[in-house]
Amino acid sequence: PVQVGLLPLQVNALLVFSLCIDTLFFVDTIMQFLTMFKVKTSRGFVWEPRLKMIALHYLTGWFAIDALALIPFDLLSLASATENRINNLKGLKALRALRLLKLMRVLKSSSIMHKIEISMVMPYHHLALFRFLAFLLFYCHWLACIWAMCLQLVDPKFPQWIDEIERADAEFGIVTRDSAWRVYVTSFYFCSYTLTSVGYGDLGPKNILERAFCTGMVLTAGICWAYILGQVCAIVTDITEESIAWRKKMFQLNTLTQEHRLPHSLGTRLRGYFVQNRTLSLFMTQQQLLQDMSPQLQAEVCTELNLRWMNKVPFFRDFSLHIASLEEQEIHTLHHRLCIAEISRQLKCTAFAQAESFETEHLYILSRGLVALNHRVGFDGTVWGEDFVLHDKRLIRPVSCYALTYIEVIFLTRDSFLEVIEHRRHNVPELAQIVRRYCVRMAVRRGVMAEARRRLRLREEMAEESTKSMDTLRDAPTVTLG
Repeated sequence: PVQVGLLPLQVNALLVFSLCIDTLFFVDTIMQFLTMFKVKTSRGFVWEPRLKMIALHYLTGWFAIDALALIPFDLLSLASATENRINNLKGLKALRALRLLKLMRVLKSSSIMHKIEISMVMPYHHLALFRFLAFLLFYCHWLACIWAMCLQLVDPKFPQWIDEIERADAEFGIVTRDSAWRVYVTSFYFCSYTLTSVGYGDLGPKNILERAFCTGMVLTAGICWAYILGQVCAIVTDITEESIAWRKKMFQLNTLTQEHRLPHSLGTRLRGYFVQNRTLSLFMTQQQLLQDMSPQLQAEVCTELNLRWMNKVPFFRDFSLHIASLEEQEIHTLHHRLCIAEISRQLKCTAFAQAESFETEHLYILSRGLVALNHRVGFDGTVWGEDFVLHDKRLIRPVSCYALTYIEVIFLTRDSFLEVIEHRRHNVPELAQIVRRYCVRMAVRRGVMAEARRRLRLREEMAEESTKSMDTLRDAPTVTLG
């Protein structure tokens, strides 16, 4: 656009680059006659392989624009013998703008924005706003270049939109038209306040061509600006949707405490719990995202998300080492990682308020806060309740949990874990074997310890009873026979 609208035509590196682009366009035009396109049928979309249909589809589509874009207008202008001849070929300058349509088609089919989206780690709302800002600047740039081209299409004896700027610059000895940069900045200034509906200030159309072009600019700019405003408002509304839902929940909570006249201390604890509980929905969103992924991606993502705490659980650690050994032997481990993904989908999340107590029933992973576990303090990533897989509840070691702060825990129940083992028994029998060995080892160890404690208590009770019997005999009165 800058070359077409602002720069004078002359033999230089830019002209050579432009001719190279024309060559690429020519090759692309030839390739369009050989490129299949999608056709919608009753069975869905299929590719059309017949060359005759491909040619017909292209000839009735973009071929006219592409053919006009291939005409070497630059070479035709340079082939003119005299300066007057070049001035008489101002129509060629307007036709050069048709090449921009070809560039628009290239940008439309380009995957540049898609590649940017998948390579940048940023909230999608911010990325969408950035995309609309880039579109706004891009559209203003194109309009500015075409608006500047109007100066070349109108005879200088007629008034033009830049006349007032030229008179103001002339007072300082500046020739505005000699600087493409000054012309571009002025043109961009005009197009930006036209596009954003601010209105006209010190610039405006001065002749019939500029008025005609400005009319078309206002119509298209109004549509584009309305579209941008609508999309941006939708994005901003979507950004605040979660906040609106949370404020509504807090309003309902305050209504509950007022209507039922709950104690002030209890109301304070409730509000504090829900304020901190606001992040709990992130886990729900994460689980839903896992459901929408392909099996391979589920396996990879779940492995990365849960590897830290899984290495703290003996049987999960052994299973991870088994997977690593299989991969070293170049054995396919997709089913093993899918097993981890299925376990991850069975995880649930809950929260406890500060000073709340609860007993161990499942496998727990602390994801936020501080918790007292019997005589130790657990922080983020702490795991307890690994013996939840034992069938005999008497062998499970009880852990008294006390929330020192607001805490969020992820837990896995025994029933859901055994369902995964049973479901994967044929594809991944190693997990069942590893868990079985762990259960046997823990059952034997804790069974022996329980029996030892039982016998020790029994021995202490027998010793206590023996001591009591001896004391009874010692304290009994002595009977003398006469």
